[in-house]
Amino acid sequence: MKNNIKSLTVGVLALATSAAYAVDLNIVNHSFEDPALGSGSFFYSPTPVPGWTATATGGADRGIWNTAASGKDGLNIAFVYGVNAIAQDLTHAILADTTYTVTYLVGRPGGGNFNSNVELWAGGSVANGAVTGGTRIANQTVVVPGIGDMIEHSFTFTSPNSGGVVGQNLALRFTGPDNSGSYVSYDNFRISTEAVPEPASMTVLGLAAIAAYRKKRKA
Repeated sequence: MKNNIKSLTVGVLALATSAAYAVDLNIVNHSFEDPALGSGSFFYSPTPVPGWTATATGGADRGIWNTAASGKDGLNIAFVYGVNAIAQDLTHAILADTTYTVTYLVGRPGGGNFNSNVELWAGGSVANGAVTGGTRIANQTVVVPGIGDMIEHSFTFTSPNSGGVVGQNLALRFTGPDNSGSYVSYDNFRISTEAVPEPASMTVLGLAAIAAYRKKRKA
């Protein structure tokens, strides 16, 4: 009986460790440190944003800026004006029963309150800051206070057991404030994945807890 309890406990610990293990996805140029820019320097379209696809109007639309904004990661931040956008195909097939957590910094060093918008997409093709033919599976809109600080935010998406978006490529997209002449800034995008424990695993965890409790009472 003791050996059975010991084996069960070891198995439960393995399941619990597996369920709690988070894996970070690779996001190319996630903190916009490429290219290296001098202090106060920036660029607009048509200069590309390395690792990302972006709107290219040839005017004040989006770019990267080496700014003194507090709370930023590294030296550079990305900025997006108006209805423009920056996006990336993450070349990751969406897993079943998995929670995806998107974490990022957002701010507006120039003052004023405007909306930011970050989106997760499944499937489709990514080009010019847009996702065509895909499904938006999660997004977060935040009112950005113009206090000059980059503030961290996060949101989640949990995939279904099968079908739907499972197996489709994941894409990340962020946009301007839909206000002509205004912008918001972004930095340090991260996405972590964590498997959702299966009901059977939770049952085993419960049985192990009962067995351990009974063993303790008999001791």
